[in-house]
Amino acid sequence: MAIQVLMPKIGLTMTEGKILEWKKKEGEWVEKGEIIYVFETEKVTFDVEAPESGFLAQILAQIDETVPVGAVVGLLVKEKGEAVDVTTGKAKPISEDTKKPAPEVRTDRRGKIRATPMAKRLAKERGLDLESLSGSGVGGRIKIKDVDLSVEGKTGSAENVAIGSSERFSPQAGDGKLEKLSGMRRIIAQKMLASKIETAQTYMTVSVDAAKILESREKLAPVAERIAKVRLTITDILMKITASAIALHPIMNTRWTPDGIIWFDTIHMGMAMALEEGLIVPVIWDIGKKSLSDTAKARAKLVENGRTGKLTPDEMKGSTFTLSSLGMFGVEEFTANINQPESAILAVGAILDKPVVVNKEVLIRPIMKLTLSYDHRVIDGAKAAEFMKTLKELMEDPILILA
Repeated sequence: MAIQVLMPKIGLTMTEGKILEWKKKEGEWVEKGEIIYVFETEKVTFDVEAPESGFLAQILAQIDETVPVGAVVGLLVKEKGEAVDVTTGKAKPISEDTKKPAPEVRTDRRGKIRATPMAKRLAKERGLDLESLSGSGVGGRIKIKDVDLSVEGKTGSAENVAIGSSERFSPQAGDGKLEKLSGMRRIIAQKMLASKIETAQTYMTVSVDAAKILESREKLAPVAERIAKVRLTITDILMKITASAIALHPIMNTRWTPDGIIWFDTIHMGMAMALEEGLIVPVIWDIGKKSLSDTAKARAKLVENGRTGKLTPDEMKGSTFTLSSLGMFGVEEFTANINQPESAILAVGAILDKPVVVNKEVLIRPIMKLTLSYDHRVIDGAKAAEFMKTLKELMEDPILILA
C-alpha cells in the first residue's frame, strides 16, 4: 500500500493550498521528517515533512496547483521500483501504463463538477457552463486558467496561459531577465488590482501634531516592558488610538457585499507588514478590548512569526480595518490601497519636525500626516471627514485612551 502525502490544514480557516515546490523528484528517496514539498496559502508558505520514509512514487499535484485540505498530493512506496495505482493507492508493477496520465475524474462523490472556488466564481461571472470546460487540475479539477483558456478560445496547453495576461513577453539578449512570478507576488497583484477595480476608492489627508504621542511612548514604554516584556512602538500606540476612533465611528468597521453592508461589532486591526518576498497583513484580533501592552505583545508575536515564515492563515484573515505605516522609511505622506474586503485603510507617514503657526507664532512641531483611503460605496465623504477629525483629536491628546 502506498503512503499518502496530504495537503495539511494549517489553521481553522484554511481550505486549500497551492503547491509551490517539490523538494524531491519522482523515484527519489525521502526520509521521514525531511521536507518533501512547499505550499502556500494567503501569501504564507509552509514546508511539509514526509510522513514516512520511502521513494516518491508519484506526484499528483503539480507546481502551481491549488488543492483542497486533505487532498492526496503525492504517494510514497517502500520498495524502489514500485509504482502505484492512483485510483486505489495500491502498489503495482511498473508498466507503460504508469507513464500515462491518470484517468480523468471530472466529478466528486456527489456527482458535481470538480472546480476550485475561484474557477467557479469566474466561470459564473463570464456565463460559462462548467460542463463545457476541461480541467487541468488533479482528477480533472477545473482551475482559473482553464476558464481563461476557454474564454480566449485557445486549444493549446493551459500551462501556457497566464492569468489576466493578454500578451506574453520573451526577453531577448540584453533585455534583462524574466523572473517567474512567485505565488505571493501573484496573489498580491490580484488583490491590489481588485482593490482598484472593485472599490470606489477616495482619499483624504490630515496633519497631526504628534508631540503627545511621542511623550506617551516615552512614559508608557517602561510599563509595557515590565508588563508584556516587549518594546512599545509608535505603531502600537497608533493602532490603539485608531481603534478608539473607529469605535466612535463604526461606519469605518464595515464591509460592502452585493446583498448589503455588514457592520462588524468587533474591530480586528490589520497591520501591513513588508517582507523581502512581498506584503502581508497579519491581524490583531479584537484590538478594542486589548490594553496597550497586550497590543504591543500581539504585534511583536505577529512580526516575529512573519519574519520567520510561521504565520498561520488564521493570523492573516479576518481584519476589518488596516493600518499601514511607512514612517520608518522617512516617507512623509502616501495613499494605501484598501485591503479588501475592508472599507478603509489608514496610511501613516513619518513624524517630521515642521514649522507651524500656533497662536500666531511660528513654532517647530513634530508633524505626522495621515491619509485615509475609503470605499465611497459604503462611506460618505462627510462621515470619513468626521472620523478623521476624531482621529486627529485623539492623536493630539491620547492620554485618556492610553491610560
